[in-house]
Amino acid sequence: MSAERWKDDEALLESLRKGVPGAVDELLRLYQGKIFNLAMSILKNESDAEEAAQDVFMTVIRKVGTFQGNSAFYSWIYRICVNTCLMRLRGKRRNETVSIEEFMPVFTDEGMHASPMDDWSKEVERDALNEELGRMIRKYTEDLSEKYRVVFVLSDVEGLSNEETAKILGLTVPAIKSRLHRARLYLREQLSRYLREGKAG
Repeated sequence: MSAERWKDDEALLESLRKGVPGAVDELLRLYQGKIFNLAMSILKNESDAEEAAQDVFMTVIRKVGTFQGNSAFYSWIYRICVNTCLMRLRGKRRNETVSIEEFMPVFTDEGMHASPMDDWSKEVERDALNEELGRMIRKYTEDLSEKYRVVFVLSDVEGLSNEETAKILGLTVPAIKSRLHRARLYLREQLSRYLREGKAG
């Protein structure tokens, strides 16, 4: 995160603690979209995501005085969001997500891909392809189980570092790297299959 991000968050935190008029509006301006998108990526339901986001901001406002500053303010907010969403998921019966292992690429004993993977990054009509790939990435991201999906969203969508993601989820950095690597491999394999099928059609 940039120094400007830190400056904004520090000023916002102080304003929230002092009850400065407009502080809550600024909190929503800065984080409402991000928190809703994060909640949506975990819950995969717009109504649930909206309710979860409301719960997150209520919790932030209620507990802002207890924030100790051991992590960045935005990291604390994201952690509240992740925990809120996971509690909702565990409180409901959900359809099983696909097993990531089922679609992972197969490697030889030498560590090489057993079957060649398409280099879809060099396709023609790049603008149209990027738009289509973006749509398919969102689709396949939803298929990931929550432990992979949350890491992918925090790291590759929200742009957090491995260290920040690890703190938010209470995991080690190696665990984050492993999950992120597997999520990326899964998405790459799925996109390659999609493009191969498109060419065949």
